[in-house]
Amino acid sequence: MNAVVDRDRIFDLTVRIFLVLLPIAGVLGVAVPFLVGMTDFSVLGIYLAVPMILAPFVVRSVSTNARNRSVSFDSLDWRVPSILIHASVALMIYLTASFAVRPTWFFVVYAVVYALLFVLVLSGTGPVHVALSLYHLCLTLLVSIFSVTLNYNYFIGREDLPPHHAMIQSIYETGTMPEAAEIYEQFALWHVYVGSTSSLSGQWLDSYTALMLLSGSIFAAGVPMVYALAMRLVSNERVALLSCLVLIAIPEYVFYGMYSISRSVTSVLFVALLVTLVASASPRMRLLRILFIGGIVVYHPVTIPFLAVLLGILYGAERMCSGRPYVVDTFTVSIIGVVTAVYWFYRAEFFSSYFLTRLVEMGTELVYGGASGEGAPSGIFEAPWREVANYTPYSFLVLFVLVGFLSWFLRDRERSGAFASFAVASVVMIPLLYPSPVLIVDALAGVHLTEGRFAHYGFVFIALTGGYGLYALLSVGGKRGLLVLIVLLSCFSFVAVSNDFVSSDNPVVDRPFYTYYLTEQEERTFERVLEIHEGALGADHITCHYAENIHEAECNAFPVENETIVHAEFDGVVIREDEFEKRPVYTAEDDAYVSAEKMAWDELAERNRVHDSGTVSYYR
Repeated sequence: MNAVVDRDRIFDLTVRIFLVLLPIAGVLGVAVPFLVGMTDFSVLGIYLAVPMILAPFVVRSVSTNARNRSVSFDSLDWRVPSILIHASVALMIYLTASFAVRPTWFFVVYAVVYALLFVLVLSGTGPVHVALSLYHLCLTLLVSIFSVTLNYNYFIGREDLPPHHAMIQSIYETGTMPEAAEIYEQFALWHVYVGSTSSLSGQWLDSYTALMLLSGSIFAAGVPMVYALAMRLVSNERVALLSCLVLIAIPEYVFYGMYSISRSVTSVLFVALLVTLVASASPRMRLLRILFIGGIVVYHPVTIPFLAVLLGILYGAERMCSGRPYVVDTFTVSIIGVVTAVYWFYRAEFFSSYFLTRLVEMGTELVYGGASGEGAPSGIFEAPWREVANYTPYSFLVLFVLVGFLSWFLRDRERSGAFASFAVASVVMIPLLYPSPVLIVDALAGVHLTEGRFAHYGFVFIALTGGYGLYALLSVGGKRGLLVLIVLLSCFSFVAVSNDFVSSDNPVVDRPFYTYYLTEQEERTFERVLEIHEGALGADHITCHYAENIHEAECNAFPVENETIVHAEFDGVVIREDEFEKRPVYTAEDDAYVSAEKMAWDELAERNRVHDSGTVSYYR
């Protein structure tokens, strides 16, 4: 009894400290980098400072209105928002089909759909209502994913898709992995799965379409999984559905639903693993845990170290916040260690040596330092205001998480110790999941501490705690507060799907990046050029990456000398003129984006233009 009382006192003290220190930390996070001359990081810190300053004031309002009944739309017939959602989704599909590039109106309509989903979630309870809500949530997610992957000719994502697609094609045509992709033989399960699906469909599904359909469908299946996880933690349908609502607007979840590579599927397998962890420790559930852990290791062995860190944070939070039974128990830790060790040492020896080498490199970089700026995204230095504009959805997410975390400990902490652990873990994970002070260490020491992967797997913690944050906000301000919350969610969803990370086809605010798809005309031109070209070929990095992986051709990315793109050393040059008019040229040299104006156009004028498709030109 005394232990429980002491723990409650610690919780109360912790919440009080957070309420006082969060605004101070937010202000310091912007002021300190500015004072020491790191203006770029000061600008970026704004996206974290705003929710850190606002959250304590919002939570105090939640606490004051804790006895008020949460407002809802129980008297509203669910068919009204359902009809409006379907009509809006039809409009989104029409806009996608009618324009070469998704217009801004597509994102506006998505924001309307998101608000309607919120209304639908609050319009009833019961199993039928839950099923209907999950259907609408999955439908909306699929439209946001397929409006890119099944709309544009060839989605390349963040470079990795062409080599993975080439592997699938090789498996489909020859039954073997290509020689250039020998490293991927250790985790070819995803490629075999997609290739087999394409093969079983005959001529109906080509490998690319099968790849996109499977990935989108798997991520849609993740929505009811998150609902099941939330229900086991809080036993509240509304909180669980709101968690799913947050989930479908998390930029990483939407993007990786598009990004159909091996590690994408492990995100959803991780959610399934968490569902088994919060369930009863029966023999059946233990067997499922082993299967999901094995599936993650086999699908993508490199995923495990990142999941181990996230589960380690949850492990620590449990020992601090809740009693037995623990979600992350000794059995789970042992299975993860054994399965990973066995697979790495007997099937994926390369990863064992790579992992150890990388640890040594990171330790060396941390002690002796590395090249300045290596660890931070280039956009932070080149266009900090554009970068922070694209991080706006994370401001909303951090606000929801902080409100959920603080509100739980003020209102409902006695209901579920397990959820308390997830809430604490989600707050601790924020520096790993999103750009934060860790980036300063990355930039100064050249140490890639975040590796850009944690957000790929940690979205589930954000969705759960953020969903509870939305639920807590329902008690603030009555009907007027509800209207404000609807507007807030519409703004959140708009920036969540229109930022340059998720929508580089037509972002509201662009940043130093490349358009993440190739047009049919570009593909045809590349094929034509590769048929007639002889000698050294120069092009931008994305063109070369595609040519090398899909057509197994030799191509060299443009070098940069004195901030000028040069190409005199090449026998032939490919210029994506349409892309260069919209975006800087990605050279892959120091991860640099260089304005097309800085190309040696005088040298180009001395060449013969052999081919011009209107969007791509080939010079010799």
